[in-house]
Amino acid sequence: MLQRMNRNIYLAVMIFLISIASVQAQITVDHNSVALFDSIPQQYKSLAQNLRMMFMDRSVGQNIYEGLQCLSSEYSSANNQCKRYIHTGVPSYSVDSTEVYWNGIWDCSNWSYEGWPDNCGNWNEKLPCFIDFVQTRIDSYDVAGFQFSYLEVMPGSSIADPVNGFFGNGNTGTASQYQGFINSHTDKKMIWFTTSLARSIGSVESQSFNDQLRQYALQNDIILFDVADILSHTPWGTPCYDNRDGVAYTFGSNSENYPDDGIEIPAICQEYTTETEGGHLGSVSSGKIRVVKAFWVLMARIAGWDGGITSANENVISLPENLKLYQNHPNPFNPSTKIKFEIPGVGSSNSTNVTLKIYNVLGNEITTLINEVKAPGTYEVEFNTTSVERKLSSGVYFYTLTAGNFSQTKKLVLIK
Repeated sequence: MLQRMNRNIYLAVMIFLISIASVQAQITVDHNSVALFDSIPQQYKSLAQNLRMMFMDRSVGQNIYEGLQCLSSEYSSANNQCKRYIHTGVPSYSVDSTEVYWNGIWDCSNWSYEGWPDNCGNWNEKLPCFIDFVQTRIDSYDVAGFQFSYLEVMPGSSIADPVNGFFGNGNTGTASQYQGFINSHTDKKMIWFTTSLARSIGSVESQSFNDQLRQYALQNDIILFDVADILSHTPWGTPCYDNRDGVAYTFGSNSENYPDDGIEIPAICQEYTTETEGGHLGSVSSGKIRVVKAFWVLMARIAGWDGGITSANENVISLPENLKLYQNHPNPFNPSTKIKFEIPGVGSSNSTNVTLKIYNVLGNEITTLINEVKAPGTYEVEFNTTSVERKLSSGVYFYTLTAGNFSQTKKLVLIK
């Protein structure tokens, strides 16, 4: 039976790939996408984990791959290095423990990571190396991609040069070569990555390259995993800038206390690394866990999930029979927030029993906001944490709307 099930899943993946072989849909996953991780439907989780994926990178890519391995185990049994939320150098840059929490097992056994071959030193040598590696193994992958590290966007790099850079006029090692390779393999999905970031290497070159890539994504049907955007925003959505900001960040024998140069260049947030110069995702786990949650969103999107968002302006998630659950607002919040939902069939006499409940990350019910029969219409209810029996700490919570046979869960964040 298990073999039959695996075969059916494999066939489903193959049918999906064949059905979209000639279509390269534009997908962008950034820091706003991380919250979607908890809403990935089981169907697309299964399709995503059965896609054969490979990405190529330097040491930060290895950190990301380690994060993927973390989610391959239940949270309770995962290695402690996966769950570190206390910043060992500067405790004020610690995050809530819920930032490194996940529910269930996220199997990535079909996904692999490769380091760069020794002869791929400069940025303009990276893409040819990647293509050479993939070309000889093309039948082994459904999805592939590579990332430039923060070392490729150091001050003085030519990667962002409008003529000689990645988006310049060259035929080798440039975006045009990558696009040509993609066009010759329309049965595969190729990922474009913005660069990793570091504390000291927040450069004009990094900002320019990543902005050029984002603009390229808007103009072309590509799949963009915006790692730079994810790593340069705190879990609460606040942008982070390089260490030449005049803000002291000191621990041990190292210190980050440079004068403010007056230029705000996106850099990795202090919440995601304990390094004052680099940007590895290790001693504090929140950075790599956030990136891999976003990566799962990316893979689910590649597998056909629309992200559950039917209206980008209203952030509406449509349920079967047009039942709609909206994102709470404000979010993050303190001490109260409002949750809006719609029951279809306005003007009809049909009514349904509706429940709206709040849960913590362990699945324990916090409170019930609604448990009553509702007629078709639009409703909004307030969740005020001061009215909850037990005091709630800052962190991630979930609200679940159930109406008839349908239910939907979304995430809200309390910040005190």
